Amino acid sequence: MGSALQTPAEPAARVLGRVGRSDGPTLVVTAGIHGNEPAGVQAAQRVLGELARRGTALRGEFVALLGNRAGLARETRFLDEDLNRLWTAERLAALHARPGALDHAEQREQRELLAELEPLLARERVTLLDLHSTSGGGPPFALAGDTLQNRPVAFALGVPFLLGLEENVSGTLVEHVGALGHVAVVIEGGQSRDPRTVELLESALWITLVSSGVASAADVADLELHRERLCAAARGLPAVIEVAHRHDIAAEDEQRFEMLPGFEGFARIERGTLLAHAGGGRERPVHAPFRGILLMPRYQRQGRDGFFLGRSVSPLWLSLSAALRRLHLERALGLLPGVRIEERAGHVLAVDRRIARFFAAELFHLLGYRRSEERGHQLVVSRRNDRL
Repeated sequence: MGSALQTPAEPAARVLGRVGRSDGPTLVVTAGIHGNEPAGVQAAQRVLGELARRGTALRGEFVALLGNRAGLARETRFLDEDLNRLWTAERLAALHARPGALDHAEQREQRELLAELEPLLARERVTLLDLHSTSGGGPPFALAGDTLQNRPVAFALGVPFLLGLEENVSGTLVEHVGALGHVAVVIEGGQSRDPRTVELLESALWITLVSSGVASAADVADLELHRERLCAAARGLPAVIEVAHRHDIAAEDEQRFEMLPGFEGFARIERGTLLAHAGGGRERPVHAPFRGILLMPRYQRQGRDGFFLGRSVSPLWLSLSAALRRLHLERALGLLPGVRIEERAGHVLAVDRRIARFFAAELFHLLGYRRSEERGHQLVVSRRNDRL
């Protein structure tokens, strides 16, 4: 069953537009999850408008959804709570159990988004592309959970691919969608108010229409232009970066955190570099804890992610990781001393650190274990399911 080609909705509508047929693969694009990031909305509108103008017959369906409508209207990241931190299983269960009349602003946005998302996520072949931009600027990059199904879509963008964010940030929309077994990727296009960011996010969307299978390469006449645009913006940067540190801003300091001026994403930072002041003034300096690559420095007043630090990773490491996962070697980890498999499929491990203290985190990362939780003397690590 196919759906008729539709033109973009008005900017205030939750559904920006739908194009294509519902009996093929589905690409869901979310834009404006943070209300101070309008570039993604403009990029989605451009693509929807161009598809309508061309009358393109897609192989599947492309659906574009608006994120935080109230935040976008007020040009603020959020009103009550960060919408991109509400997608844990516990928060979703509480939302479903609570009367809608008790929702705060972002909970209302989430409830409306879920009403559109849930029927789409019940389909078999779904890709989510979440469009974002940054306050600090810098080149574009992709973020995704470390699953084999995410990698082809992320790498198709031709920009640095960041791994390990799920170890440092909880409750994101892509984490929720990825936990359901779907492909879920974030593209950060650049500085939020830079017109070039709209172009970069538009290119990412065209490329993902193809890599998701919703469009063929022949459907996108200027596909190579879009690929070159993104590659040129990220030229000379590492292909893969592992996020190794997040500076968490204390709740009481959220409005007073001050990043020093002049830092951009992907700047090389030496250990001990003064990056920010935590509580206003100069009495609580924040220094880089190690030498690394600076990511997403916060130059806005909202949000508790001060900055991230990463390290480059060889793409050969990812190739080895993929080979080991296809052999299902995680099922043999229970043979290691001090390691117990808590789920038959091997997605959750309990590691007794008194016995297995010599097992490096890199071993678990190779096999996709990136989430960790302290339980007394045990470290419980978990991974997303690879669709092999």
